[in-house]
Amino acid sequence: MRHVPALDGLRGLALVGVLLFHANGALPGGFLGVDLFFVLSGFLITSLLLAEHEQTGRIALSAFWVRRARRLFPALLALMPAIALYGAYFARPGELRSLRGEALATLGYVANWRTILSHKSYWQLFASPSPLEHTWSLAIEEQFYVVWPLLVAALLGLRIPPRRAVLALSLTVAVASIVATLVLFEPGATSRVYLGTDTRAVGIALGAALATLVSPATTLDVSWRRALDVAGVIAALLLGLAWWKLTGESRFLYHGGLWLTELAALVLIVCATQEQSWVGRALAFRPLRLLGAVSYGVYLWHWPVNVFLTPDRVHARGLLLHVVHFAVTFVIAGASYRFLERPILTRGLPFGRPIYVVPAAVALAVLLVVRGTYARKEPSTAMPAVAFQSFAPPSPEAPEHRVMLVGDSTSSSLGWALRGVRAPGLVVELRGRDGCTMLADTCGGDSWAAETEEVRPDATLLMLGGAFMHGIGVDGEWRKACFAEWDRRFETTIEQRLVDLKSARGQVWAVTIPYGLEAWDTAALHAEVDCINRSIRKAASSVPGVQTLELSEYLCPKGECQIASDAGTIRPDGVHFAIDGGGAMARWVLERIHERAVAEEAAAAH
Repeated sequence: MRHVPALDGLRGLALVGVLLFHANGALPGGFLGVDLFFVLSGFLITSLLLAEHEQTGRIALSAFWVRRARRLFPALLALMPAIALYGAYFARPGELRSLRGEALATLGYVANWRTILSHKSYWQLFASPSPLEHTWSLAIEEQFYVVWPLLVAALLGLRIPPRRAVLALSLTVAVASIVATLVLFEPGATSRVYLGTDTRAVGIALGAALATLVSPATTLDVSWRRALDVAGVIAALLLGLAWWKLTGESRFLYHGGLWLTELAALVLIVCATQEQSWVGRALAFRPLRLLGAVSYGVYLWHWPVNVFLTPDRVHARGLLLHVVHFAVTFVIAGASYRFLERPILTRGLPFGRPIYVVPAAVALAVLLVVRGTYARKEPSTAMPAVAFQSFAPPSPEAPEHRVMLVGDSTSSSLGWALRGVRAPGLVVELRGRDGCTMLADTCGGDSWAAETEEVRPDATLLMLGGAFMHGIGVDGEWRKACFAEWDRRFETTIEQRLVDLKSARGQVWAVTIPYGLEAWDTAALHAEVDCINRSIRKAASSVPGVQTLELSEYLCPKGECQIASDAGTIRPDGVHFAIDGGGAMARWVLERIHERAVAEEAAAAH
């Protein structure tokens, strides 16, 4: 089948969108580059199958699957030792189990379904990133490579015109996928329809349908090319607008937005096959073609590189950090393509027989991953039981000073920063829940009264730093902070739970949240954080005895947030606190608790 350079350029363009989206959301809708990959894959794979059938009268399924495996599997296996090293030396103890499951699901090409079944929101990937978060799309493509040739081969064995039969199958799958999206869509759980093979099949199916009408060998006359020039420019502008404006949790995205971008991708593919068209010549731009040639390796490695090369490790932020990420990714991907992917694709394994080498390589990858993600003990949660001198002298009944943290994952990270102070006699109890929201009351509030009785804390801090990530469905629309119903639910739940946290002897603090950094540093999110803090202050003021801890004012005075302290970056991912970098902040928090304790003691003495 004739090679079309512009199709490589189109693949490179899709990769640019994804890279910019993963660069802390520099291009908000860049994730739609994946849909361009899907449509292109459906088009090219179906074109190959049809061309083979027309030339030989059959489809050699085993040969097709061997070619796909030789193209994709070596680079994926090569990634696994890096994941094992990350797990063994850099991952937090609490993420090892999840990392192991993600790695094994990636090797089995079912990563998308694992994410769905774990009820994890894909759109929080910047808040608590995993190095394999991006492999969901590889899983969908591989599932397509396995199932689609079987269906096409079965159809072509019937006495039906081949292209007409495949066109009917493709359109049927596309319609079924659209219906599944409409039925399964929930405003508060968009990951199900975004990651599901059934709901994302529409892009691949539309690409397959196009392959029955246009092939890379098709040449159109001049009048058609002129019409395509206009259509191609319009499609490119539509795609650019979608990449610039659409967000992953937009209701419109799942009620037409995705499908419109996929139709635009179809037009661009047709234009790319016409080398004299405006779009075809633009996509044949050499840098785009070169990027398209190594796009698989770049996609595979870019997100692990982003996760590992944090601002603290690179000592860079912003544009410079992204330049480092891109440079390292391109070097690794270039080496992978030159020395691993291309040689195996063209010449096969350099040694041994595949029937023995491949299972052994898979077994080794699994062994490395399992060993690298072996559970490690969390650091001890309690400090030595001696007096914490900054507070009032301990009584015989209370030899330690206990601080309890409740809320979402940011409360736990604040707790680790408090532990990092290593003050004698200080015991920090972490009772936060990752990914929880007060909107659905999933932060463990139903047990807070019992936990307060059990722990008997001297101070309890309620921290909800991720509240701006959560929304609610109202009349079919996705709403977040600053919307009246959202604010009402948030305030009502906090008020109820602050009452549960009160005890006879302990302080209770509602902590205001600072503006997010990196991907979360936008004017819209700043406005949401302001609304959330107003709600926190309002809820705290309505419960007698509850204090407001103005962490937002400490970290972001006059709207400008502190990025680093003398000990390092305060919030490496823009939301969660670091143990070392958050040390000064943690001491400030403890001083506020101490001041309150002294004031209460003085009031009691009078």
